[in-house]
Amino acid sequence: MLSELLTTERIRVPLGSHSKADLLRELAILAVPDVAPETLDLIIAAVEERESQVSTAMGGGLAVPHGRTDLVRELRVSAGLVHDVRDYVAPDHAPVAVVFLVLTPLAASRQHIKVLASIARMMHRPEWRAALLASASAHAFLSVVRQAEAA
Repeated sequence: MLSELLTTERIRVPLGSHSKADLLRELAILAVPDVAPETLDLIIAAVEERESQVSTAMGGGLAVPHGRTDLVRELRVSAGLVHDVRDYVAPDHAPVAVVFLVLTPLAASRQHIKVLASIARMMHRPEWRAALLASASAHAFLSVVRQAEAA
């Protein structure tokens, strides 16, 4: 479950970044805070490689950047709310407001798909999307994720 992968330490409300590159770095640091700087750069490169294929800004204010790399031993997720990242815009021209970063080892394809589907299901419901956007803290954000999963 998504709520089992997220902790308040991996959620930031609001995220402080104002560019897509800075946002990806900020989320990666939240997801894997104890890795060496060189490893962090390689993890971010895996996310950017995926992003270069097609933008992960999905519309409706949601972005789910993700990367698959064996530089992470287990699936890691970080998330938060972001404001004013002008270079990260979805096909519907909505600026990114809610972002989840998903990092997955290469052998964990099934888990990767399940997490992406869980995020999509939650964000497809306007009431959960609105509740996430209204979150004033990491605790509130995580509480919404848990409520959405229980519904």
